[in-house]
Amino acid sequence: MESHIRTEAAVATIITREPAPEVLVLKRNANPRDPWSGHYAFPGGRRDDEDTSLLATCIRETYEECGIQLSSDLLVKQYPVRHAGNHLNQPIPVTTYLFELPEQPAVRLQPTEISCHEWLGLDYVADTSNIIRRPMSPRCPDVLFPCIPATAGFIWGFTYETLMLVIADRYARFS
Repeated sequence: MESHIRTEAAVATIITREPAPEVLVLKRNANPRDPWSGHYAFPGGRRDDEDTSLLATCIRETYEECGIQLSSDLLVKQYPVRHAGNHLNQPIPVTTYLFELPEQPAVRLQPTEISCHEWLGLDYVADTSNIIRRPMSPRCPDVLFPCIPATAGFIWGFTYETLMLVIADRYARFS
């Protein structure tokens, strides 16, 4: 099997329908070797040589990080490749897959990578009065990034931008 670009990655944006539409975010553990240390993110990660596709990467990483077994029949949409890590000058191509589940599945966190998880109501995320601007990157202390408060921090950067894409899609489809 040919070796894949080591920085190619995939993430799962998981939305539930009942009791109300919510989206899963995970908070990464603090790790000095991880540029996204302590950030909220979607389940996912880098493609391994054994992964047959980026969708396979997404499904594998989601199961490893939070114990949710996704399948292609729950897939709603594949978003175009976007780059994470731009503020670090280390952009990584990331493919986002949107999954919709009928209800919240049990979450079993991988404790060496993930410190906690949260289900955020899509109405909360879509409410522009919840968006604030604040410095989020030590590398860019004078830059105010848009972010959404969560229980244990703020959702910003790639994860925030992805949430805004999902919200725009969702409300366009159901309005």
